[in-house]
Amino acid sequence: METDPESLSPIQKEVLRDKIADVLRRWILDGTLQPGERIIELNVSRKLNVSRAPLREALWALERQGLVEIRPHHGAAVTLLSPESIREIFEIREILELHAAKKLRTRIDDAARAALHEAVRRLEDAAAARDMARFCEADFEFHKTLWRLSGNRHLAETLEAISSRFFGYALIRDLPAADVYRFDAVVDEHRKMVELILSGSDAALEEGFRKSFDAFCTYLLARTAAPPERKT
Repeated sequence: METDPESLSPIQKEVLRDKIADVLRRWILDGTLQPGERIIELNVSRKLNVSRAPLREALWALERQGLVEIRPHHGAAVTLLSPESIREIFEIREILELHAAKKLRTRIDDAARAALHEAVRRLEDAAAARDMARFCEADFEFHKTLWRLSGNRHLAETLEAISSRFFGYALIRDLPAADVYRFDAVVDEHRKMVELILSGSDAALEEGFRKSFDAFCTYLLARTAAPPERKT
């Protein structure tokens, strides 16, 4: 029998939403749902025997994680970024994140230094474990830390909104090929970014960030050039 969301307490609703989101997230990451594929609410609600209300809440949660795109009058679909979209996102991120890094340099203190080093440490731990899901999460958190430390809340919110689909799509594409992912090289690029913020000149910061963003973008485009291999 289909669950009636009106009969559930707020906590039960939240648990149901999270359980649905977990199932959909698994389907997205194991290839059951492919990039660009529409998520038909009626089909999913029947398959999971749940109402549409908690399903929609789950889809909104997955959209915030960058795994799903919800478009007015079109419904939800698994995130799919074209090479052009990836380049455009990187173009905007490079400009805004460089600005955030410059602002951070003007307000750096011991707490900010510690936060940046801790963000790198989480990346290093995930890389050492070769855990792609943890690594993508730590990568996004590294950049969110940098944005927050800039002291401009609106800048941080804008960068997070622009970047969430990118990090979600990166996880979808990279998870099946984690065994060939260049974890250590990517970590090294993030270390360089921190060094530039903490001790580089303004000119070196600009040049270094632009080189890093170019390297990141080139690597991502190369990884997404061919369909990902899926586990059988």
